Amino acid sequence: MLVFFLQVLNVLRPMTHEASTTMVYDERYTPLLKLANLATVARVCRRGTPPFNPAALTALIDRWRPETHSFHLPCGEMTVTLEDVAMILGVKIRGFPVTGDTESEGWQQRVEHFLGRPLAAVEAGKKRRSSGVSLRWLRQQFRECPPNVDAQTVTYYCRAYVLHMFGTVLFPDGTGDTASWMYIPCLLNWEDAGNRSWGSAILAFLYRQLCEACRRPGGAHATMSGCITLLQVIKQSCTSFHYNSMFFLNKSD
Repeated sequence: MLVFFLQVLNVLRPMTHEASTTMVYDERYTPLLKLANLATVARVCRRGTPPFNPAALTALIDRWRPETHSFHLPCGEMTVTLEDVAMILGVKIRGFPVTGDTESEGWQQRVEHFLGRPLAAVEAGKKRRSSGVSLRWLRQQFRECPPNVDAQTVTYYCRAYVLHMFGTVLFPDGTGDTASWMYIPCLLNWEDAGNRSWGSAILAFLYRQLCEACRRPGGAHATMSGCITLLQVIKQSCTSFHYNSMFFLNKSD
């Protein structure tokens, strides 16, 4: 809990989580991910996300200004740049934009074609979310690629791995338990995916989520979404820089 201008602010809950490491990486995915220029970020993600400090991240996000897309700190303004995304995640920042059809009608059929199997049936009395594919279902169905399967099956499992990585680390949304189907058109062909600027998409999505989080639309249950891994690494770098600056200042005195 934070106090800001006599107003009590609850700590934001990160939507990025360690479930990203529950999907077993298979070396048969590597050639496909290299074509898509996603092999490096997959290696970063399967090592696990850094330990998050929700209180420190909340304090940082509360200094985000949507008007300038930057953090307003006592020492000046700071923001996350494309260079940061490229250096930390190893994704491509030049290429075609990540765009596609966002029409929700028929999204289930598109997902089933993409993954090669039908989605789980909806329980009686419940309505299926249209925001995306259940991350739990992805883990249940595609956790580990079986041995001695054909190339198409390996492709389906690799697609599920990427979709799960998007939903848990790179593009986690406010639900925290779904992966968006909107990226599927950009992942149907691995070489086409490799020509796209995923770094730009990750940064734009993070900016949008920061603009939402700083306004706290969820009140006491507000969350922080987007690639929080980027924020955590940058926050640690800034903290280290500030500490070292103070150390050298004290030494000079």
